[in-house]
Amino acid sequence: MSMASGRTAVKVCSMSVANSSPPDDNVYRVSIDNTTKQVEVVCIGMDSVDSEAEGIYSSVDELPEWAQERVAVLMLCDPTPPTQDVEGVGRRIDRDVYWVYRGVSAALT
Repeated sequence: MSMASGRTAVKVCSMSVANSSPPDDNVYRVSIDNTTKQVEVVCIGMDSVDSEAEGIYSSVDELPEWAQERVAVLMLCDPTPPTQDVEGVGRRIDRDVYWVYRGVSAALT
């Protein structure tokens, strides 16, 4: 859209965790090193201080079962932005990064 001053207005899109918050308000950023297969898990949310899943894992197989299941589902998603939220599971951010929801998912139970 062109403006009178000669500047162009650009619509900026942002993703907020609040738009698709999991039931317990925690999102885990799961990053997989494509070379070593090492996995880094960082908890983001109100209850992140008491996160039992946060840390470095030698592989996806070492993650807690709930996280393994969600990452497996998200690996099936296209990593090309813009990515889609999978209700109750999380979102694939790019090829090696996932946002995983900790809350109980009806899709996985």
